[in-house]
Amino acid sequence: MSDPSEPDPQSTSEAVNAVAAAAAADDFGRASTIADAALAKGYIHPALFNARALWLQRQGRDSEALDEFQRARALATRDVTLLNAIGLCMTRLGRLKEAIDVFDESLRTSPAHAPTHQRKGAALAMSGENRQAGQSWQRAVQLQPGNAEALAGLASIAAADGNGEGARACSERALRSDPRNATAHATLALLDVERSEFVAAEQRLRPLLDRADVAGHGRAVALGLLGDALDGQDRTSEAFEAQRAANAELHALHAPRFGAGRSPCEVVEALAGWLATAAPETLSFAADSGEPPEQPARQQVFLLGFHRSGTTLLEQVLRSNSDVTSLEERDALGDLAERYLTSADGFERMASLAGPSLAVARAEYWRNVRGFGVEPNGKVFVDKHPLNTIKLPLIARLFPKAKILFAMRDPRDVVLSCFRRHFEINAAMFQYLTLEGTARFYDAVMRVGDLARTTSSLEILEHRYETMILDFEGQTKAVCAFIGVPWDAAMKNFAATARGQDIRSPSARQVRRGLYAGSVGQWRRYRAELEPVLPILQPWAERFGYPPD
Repeated sequence: MSDPSEPDPQSTSEAVNAVAAAAAADDFGRASTIADAALAKGYIHPALFNARALWLQRQGRDSEALDEFQRARALATRDVTLLNAIGLCMTRLGRLKEAIDVFDESLRTSPAHAPTHQRKGAALAMSGENRQAGQSWQRAVQLQPGNAEALAGLASIAAADGNGEGARACSERALRSDPRNATAHATLALLDVERSEFVAAEQRLRPLLDRADVAGHGRAVALGLLGDALDGQDRTSEAFEAQRAANAELHALHAPRFGAGRSPCEVVEALAGWLATAAPETLSFAADSGEPPEQPARQQVFLLGFHRSGTTLLEQVLRSNSDVTSLEERDALGDLAERYLTSADGFERMASLAGPSLAVARAEYWRNVRGFGVEPNGKVFVDKHPLNTIKLPLIARLFPKAKILFAMRDPRDVVLSCFRRHFEINAAMFQYLTLEGTARFYDAVMRVGDLARTTSSLEILEHRYETMILDFEGQTKAVCAFIGVPWDAAMKNFAATARGQDIRSPSARQVRRGLYAGSVGQWRRYRAELEPVLPILQPWAERFGYPPD
């Protein structure tokens, strides 16, 4: 407990020594108080800002802590410990790209610092870059064989890849170094769930969740796994409550970044309003030269719909065809959409795109595609991004010859699954942290999709998830015929192909297991919990031909 007496350091060095002594005694409150007094007297030193940052961090005030760490960094630009603290803080705040850049800066100064490799791996994994995360964690273990966090990270990747034996071995190694390692315990619980040992998973998770040090993202992961364990025992109301608690944890963590201002849902609702009153030519290609636009791909295909609608499954199936190359959930249209689809003025400018301005916009898109490491030349190119549904007006304007695969699934299953599965949090995924937010966002996106589909001249094939599960070969042959590739028997082995891919979607584990009929109609088990949002979803269920119950 902090000493309430007012510290009165007489010099910078005296203040720094007093801060160090308090920190060594684990009295970070006292260290921060000394730092406050020293800074008030005009003493400047990175250790003083660092002391305040560490105290704020321990109170869960990561955003304020980051400001203090950055002040310290301005005075000690190459301090590896400080750079790691900044990267860790950014990771906790979900500012993952920035965190990775800071860890890289630290590694340029100290390339053999194992904790930096470990923390960079964590940020990469949270970004969906599992292969690169694994490389960082492998390097950390090479440098420091007992690094429990790196070992636990490798265990989590092995589990996601379906390598249960490797996941268990890495988890047990991590726990030998640190018996309290939360990630290792969570991975073992995941393995229990995968083997349908739901009671064992619950028994492993309950003590973890009783710990005060399991907080933020880690606590959300454990709560989500508990929800899966309870779901497996058919304790659906408890499972839903566990997931609600997990989402509340993430909501609190990310609200400072995404909880204020105009929400993506409001932006999409405004777009739906513009579409409803737009002139028909806005969504169709106004031929400026009489010639179709040039494109590197043999055929351009956009695979869209909504998250958890089967887009990852279909993309992995198509990727197994040698004639197909694909881009998986990378936003090659992002800047263009920001320019043309987020304001009434932008929407009007999009409608007037012609001639050279159209060519420039198209070139920007293909440059982005290649920037993500995909070469579309001569291939049937599939751009898979579920939320490209809201960009259909822009797609129609830029790429009138593109084909659209519109993935469909029972809206009630979609919304339940989005609410129950963790995504990398950004402004759009922040909507999924509440049930009402998920349903409202689904409704807004589908309204844009419906308006754009009915008014544009694009070729569109509706791909129904449930049909894919029941008639895999028939459905995939229909998709192949639509996009212009021969059906390939190798597509049946999509699960094996997926195990060799770095899949960003939360659907990765399910896709690597193969087809699963049990995912159809799950919403009925959660009817009571979904009751508040059924009035939003039932009209879409009816519109898409799904039965009322």
